[in-house]
Amino acid sequence: MALKDGDLIEFGAGGPTVRFRIKMDEDDICKQWSEILEDSLEIALTSKKGRFNTATGFFKQLLWEIYTQISHHIKLRIILTLVVFSGIVIAYFFVQNIKLTQTVEKVKMLELERSIAENIIKKYTNGVCLIQGAFSYYDEETGEPLFMMGRRTGINEYTGTGFLVSEEGLIITNRHIAEPWWELDTFSAPQLDPGVKPKFVVFRAFFPGIKEPFPLTVEKVSDEVDVALLRINTGGINIPVHELDTTDKGAVVGEPILLLGYPAGIKAIFAKMDPELVRQFIHIPFIQLVQELSNFGFIKPLATQGHLSDIMENRLVYDAQTTVGGSGGPIFNKKGLVIGINYGIFPGFRGSNFGVPVRYGLSLLKEVSKSVKDKKK
Repeated sequence: MALKDGDLIEFGAGGPTVRFRIKMDEDDICKQWSEILEDSLEIALTSKKGRFNTATGFFKQLLWEIYTQISHHIKLRIILTLVVFSGIVIAYFFVQNIKLTQTVEKVKMLELERSIAENIIKKYTNGVCLIQGAFSYYDEETGEPLFMMGRRTGINEYTGTGFLVSEEGLIITNRHIAEPWWELDTFSAPQLDPGVKPKFVVFRAFFPGIKEPFPLTVEKVSDEVDVALLRINTGGINIPVHELDTTDKGAVVGEPILLLGYPAGIKAIFAKMDPELVRQFIHIPFIQLVQELSNFGFIKPLATQGHLSDIMENRLVYDAQTTVGGSGGPIFNKKGLVIGINYGIFPGFRGSNFGVPVRYGLSLLKEVSKSVKDKKK
């Protein structure tokens, strides 16, 4: 008999069946989509396997029907579509993987920074001192306090920070802490008169965990930058000595830093105390007050973290927060080495504070060491 498009041919009773199709155009599909679905479903249902296998068989047969019944042109389109889709999926997961990797690295870096900070604080906190200073102006000839407009000039009180750098009792700080009258203006500096000299009323260092202060003497000051070297007699007391970066390569832009010091001085210490205790201490005169705070164990430096944003010839720029009182504090790199000495803030903008590179402190240490050797000779 003559076969027509769509005729079903059975090979023997109950044998396999095929459907006869006439393909009219290369772009045509030999079967209608509805027939492809019907035939795939019929073949799957006639299978004597379980429900799961029936469903699997249906999808397998459907894919086979589609593959065998469509033209090469459509096959190419489908393949290209699948390739593009696969590329998009791969690109998406690739980008997500990069983001995930970056996030993991950031988390690791934060954990590392926190671990480094904890180690630095634990190791060097007791080696960072609160410097208490009070000075006035005296007549050089008579040794009497200076009088201006019939009144005695007041005592100038301040606090700062320093850190121990040798077992011999040498402390690095800022010159404006060692010589607080340095670079003052004419209104606040009557010492500009040749006959007037400043004189310390109190100049001492309080270390955490040690109640009694250490009297300070100025060993050496820098004429180039705001750095000075002080000396105490440790009396054999064990105080942590800071390790300085001697390579001049420890400061790297973008890397994390940690700053220890006493920013805001007494006010910051009060902020950490119970309000009831503050009310007991607040009326004590400045000179006795710091001693009392030390007796109760309240002398401890604050730690702030940030990143090094710029390195210049004679200064470091960073965003670790600080303020007046934090001058002279050590700036640590991620290896726990001191790379600088905190000395200034940028008014009105907390994102930039300044430090002196530690090489200037090392230079003072070398000069003092050379002087000691020369004296021994």
